[in-house]
Amino acid sequence: MNGEPLYSSRIFTIYLKLVRQKYPHINPSTLLEQAKISLHEAADPNHWFTQQQLDRFHDILARESGDTHIAREAGRFAAAPEASGFIRQNILGFASPASAFRNLKRTMASLTHACSFECTQLSSSRVEITVRPASGITERIGNCAFRKGMFEAIVTIFNLEMPHIGHPECLDRGDDCCRYVISWKTSACQIVQKLRNVSALAAVAAPAVTWIFDPQLALQVVLPASAAGFCGLSLVADNLQKGMLSKSLFHLRNSSEEMVDQISRNYNNALLTNEISHAISSKTTIEDILQSVSHTFEKRLDFDRGLILLADADKTRLNFRAGFGLPARVKILVKNTLFPLSTSPGGDIFTVAFREKRSFLINDVGESQENLPDYSLNFLRKTGCQAVICCPILCDGKALGVLAVDHTRSHRPLTQSDLNLLSGLANVIGVSIRNAQLLASRKRQFNSTLHVLAATIDARDPLTAGHSEKVTEYSLGICRELGLSEDYCEMVRVAALLHDYGKIAVPDAILKKSGRLTVEEYEIVKTHAQRTHSILKQINFEGIYKRVPLVAGAHHEKIDGSGYPKGLTGSEIPIGAKIIAVADFFEAISAQRHYRNPMPLNIAYKVLKQEAFSHFDGKIVRAFLNYSTFADEKYL
Repeated sequence: MNGEPLYSSRIFTIYLKLVRQKYPHINPSTLLEQAKISLHEAADPNHWFTQQQLDRFHDILARESGDTHIAREAGRFAAAPEASGFIRQNILGFASPASAFRNLKRTMASLTHACSFECTQLSSSRVEITVRPASGITERIGNCAFRKGMFEAIVTIFNLEMPHIGHPECLDRGDDCCRYVISWKTSACQIVQKLRNVSALAAVAAPAVTWIFDPQLALQVVLPASAAGFCGLSLVADNLQKGMLSKSLFHLRNSSEEMVDQISRNYNNALLTNEISHAISSKTTIEDILQSVSHTFEKRLDFDRGLILLADADKTRLNFRAGFGLPARVKILVKNTLFPLSTSPGGDIFTVAFREKRSFLINDVGESQENLPDYSLNFLRKTGCQAVICCPILCDGKALGVLAVDHTRSHRPLTQSDLNLLSGLANVIGVSIRNAQLLASRKRQFNSTLHVLAATIDARDPLTAGHSEKVTEYSLGICRELGLSEDYCEMVRVAALLHDYGKIAVPDAILKKSGRLTVEEYEIVKTHAQRTHSILKQINFEGIYKRVPLVAGAHHEKIDGSGYPKGLTGSEIPIGAKIIAVADFFEAISAQRHYRNPMPLNIAYKVLKQEAFSHFDGKIVRAFLNYSTFADEKYL
C-alpha cells in the first residue's frame, strides 16, 4: 500500500514554495533530483506520489535546510499569504476556525488519500480531529508535524492567537490513530453572542417574574430595559459578526488578488525563461550564450546592470565574461579585479555565493549584513551599487559561476520574486554552459582524433609529413574566398584532413619509390581515393559531416571526366572535392617528393592556372590564387 500514489503534488508545491521563500540557497531542481522526482511531475497538479517518495523528499530537505521541524513549518506555510495556495482559499471561505475544521475532510482530500479526517466540535473554540491511516499505511512523524503546523495556521489566519494543540494519541507512538484536541481563545464576537443569548432569556423571564409582584413596574421598566439590553447586545454582536465576515471577505479578496498577481508573475517569468532558453538553444559556444543572455536581460529585466562571472578551468578564480549596463569605468574595474576562489573563509560576495552555492538579496549595500562580512560588500560599493541580487550558476549541483544584477538609480526594492526568477534563470544558463563545455570537449577530442588519423598517413614518409595539414589550410582559404557557410567549411576541413587516408593500404615500396611509378604501381596508388571513401563511410558521420566520405573520396576527380575513381564530370563533382583537388595539387607540385624536386612558386602558379582549363574549376583556382599569400601580383 505504501507504494501506491497517496499524496498530491500540491504538498510538494507547498514545500518548494517554502524553500524558495526561506532557503534560497537550496536549488529546488537539485532537491527533486536527489529525491528521484522529476520536475514535471512535481509541477503537475494532477500527479500523485507514494509515501516513500514523500519520506525521501522530506529527509533530504531536512538535511539540506538543517531544520528538523521543516514539516511543521511547511504546514504553517500552507495557509500563509506567501503560499497563495488553495488551502488558504478554502479556509478564508469560512467564518470561523470551527467551521474550517468541520470542513477539513474536504480540504485534505485534495492533498492526500493516505488518511481519513473526522472532526468533532467540542465547543465554539475547541475541536477534536481524528486522523486514521488507510489500511497498510505506515505513518511518519513528518506527516504528523505537517498537520500540526496546518492546524495552527487555520486558527491564526482568523487573526486569533496561536492555538493549543493536545495530542493524546499518535500513530508514531503506536496508537491506532492520531487524535488532536485544538483549542483557541474565544473571540469578542463569540462572547457578545453568548451574552445576547442570555439577555434574550432575561428579556422574557424578568418581566414575567416582575409581573407577579408589580405589573406596572414590569410593563414600564423591566420589559423596556430587557428589550433594550437584548437589542443593544444583538446590535453589537451583529456588528462584530459583520466585522469578522468583512475581514474574512477582505482576506479572501486579497488572497485572490495575490494569487492572480502570482499567476501573472509566474506567467511572465515563464515567458522570460522560455525566451532565454530559446535564445541560447542554438548557441554552441559559451561566448555566444553569454552574449545572448546579456542582451535578453538588458531588454527584458527591470535591473540597471548585470554581470556574469565564470570560474576558470582550475576553479581558482572567477573571471568577468559578460555584462550589461556597466559603464566603461566599472567594466575595467571588474575585468582587472581578482576574485580568488580560495578555501579560506571570507571573500567578496561573488566568491562567497560561488563557494557556498548560496544566493543573496541585499536592498541596501551601504548597511552591514548579518550573513556577510562588511568587507565582502566593499567591491559593490566601489561600483556605485545600491541594491544587489547575486546567484550561483549551478549545473548538476556544481557551481560554474555567478550571476549578479543590481540597482544604481532605480528606487524599486528587490523582492523575493526577483531572487526566485534570477535563481531559475541561473540554472538555465548553467545547463547551457555545461552543454557548451561538453560540446567543446567533444570537438577537441574529435579534432585530435582527426589530426592523429591524418598524421598516421603523413608519418609513413618524412617527405609528405604535414601534407594533410597544408591541404586543409589551403582548402579553408578557398572556402573563405568563396564565401561558403561555416558548416560547409567545417565539413571541407574534416574531408581535407582525411582525404589521403586510403593510402594506408598502399605499400611503402610504392609510396616511397624514388623514381617514376610503373603503370601497375600508379593504378595501385589510384585505389587510395576509393579506399578513402570506403573506410570513411564506415565512420558514423552525422549532421554537417555526412558528406565527408563522398567529398574526401572524390578529390582526384577532374571536371573533364579524366579523374578517378568514378570519372565524374563538371557539376557531378561535389564543390568540396573540387576545392580539395586544387589544394592537393598545388601542395604536391610545390613540395619535395621522392621522384622530383619542388616546383618554384612562379612555375607552380602557372601550372595550376593551365590545369584550370581542363582539370579544375576556374572559379576555385581563382579563389585559391586570391587567397594565397605566396602569390605575386604578376602571377595573378
